[in-house]
Amino acid sequence: MNPLPPLTCNYGPVTIEEIPARLEKLAAAGIKRVQLEAKQLMDTVDDPEYRRVLVHEAEANGLKLFDAHGLHSLTDSIGCPIPGAEKHLFEVVRKALHGAADLGLRTVTFHLSRTRLVKQFAPESGAIEDVDLEGARPRIMRQLEVLVPEAEKLGILMALENLFLPSSAAHFITPIVREFNHPNLGLNYDSGHALLVERLPGKDPAEIAEWIRLGWTDSQVTLQDDQLDEMLDQVITAHLHDNMGINDEHLLPGEGRANWPHIVERLRRAPRLVSLQSEVMAKYYGDDPGSQAERFRKFGFTI
Repeated sequence: MNPLPPLTCNYGPVTIEEIPARLEKLAAAGIKRVQLEAKQLMDTVDDPEYRRVLVHEAEANGLKLFDAHGLHSLTDSIGCPIPGAEKHLFEVVRKALHGAADLGLRTVTFHLSRTRLVKQFAPESGAIEDVDLEGARPRIMRQLEVLVPEAEKLGILMALENLFLPSSAAHFITPIVREFNHPNLGLNYDSGHALLVERLPGKDPAEIAEWIRLGWTDSQVTLQDDQLDEMLDQVITAHLHDNMGINDEHLLPGEGRANWPHIVERLRRAPRLVSLQSEVMAKYYGDDPGSQAERFRKFGFTI
C-alpha cells in the first residue's frame, strides 16, 4: 500500500480582508496544502489584489496552494450539450488552467455536463434538446482532445469528477479516461457524490433528493456498486465529505454513512493518487477552517 498524500483543505468563501485570518488558522492546525474553490480560482485571474493577498498569506504561513476546482455550471462543464456553447467552454477551461499554472497548482477538477433530461434538470439554460449518453461520449472525447494538451503544456493534472447522473457516474466516466490514456488526465473521486448513487442497507432510491432523481430516466436512480473500486486505477485526486446517501450535504466525515475505513484502504491502493481534498462545506466549520483537520485525522488521513 502507498502512503496517503497530505490533506488539502479549503478556507471557505471569504472576502480579501478575511483571507489572512483563515490561512493562519489552517496553518495553526498543521495543514500544509490549500484548495481553491471555483470562484476563488477565477478571482485570482480577474482580481490582481485577490491573487496578491492570497499568495502572500500562503507564503507567510508556510502553505502550498495545491488544488482547485474549475467553474461547473452547465455551459462551463466538459461535455456541454448546448449548441454553440463550446467556444465559451474552451475559453473558461483554458482560463482556469492558466490561472492554476500561474499559482503553481498541481490539479484542477472539472465537472461533466448533465446530459440526461436536460430540460427538466437544468431549466435555467432554456429549452434545449435532450442529449443521450451515446452522443455525450464522443463530444467529451473531442473536447478533451483540445483541452488536455493545454493542461500538459502548463504542467496541470486535469481530473474529471464523478457526480450522480448517468453521464457522470463512475461506470460512464472511467472508460473515457482509460481510453484517452494521457498522463495529465485522471479521475476525481468524490466520496459524497458516490454515496448518493451507491447501494446502502435499507436505502430506497425513491428517497434520494428530487433534484438528483430528475437527471435519471423516469426519475429512477439506478443504484451502483462501489464507485471507488471501479475508478481506482485512474484516481489522481479525491473530494472527501459525507452525507446520508440521499442528498449532497458535504458533511464532516463521520456525520453521514460513508465507510471511511474502506475509503482510506482503497485510496492507499490508488496507483496515480497525488491529492486528497476536504470538500466539507464551510458552514460545518464556521470561521475555523483548521478544525477540519481533527476530524480527518480521526479517520486516518494525513495532515
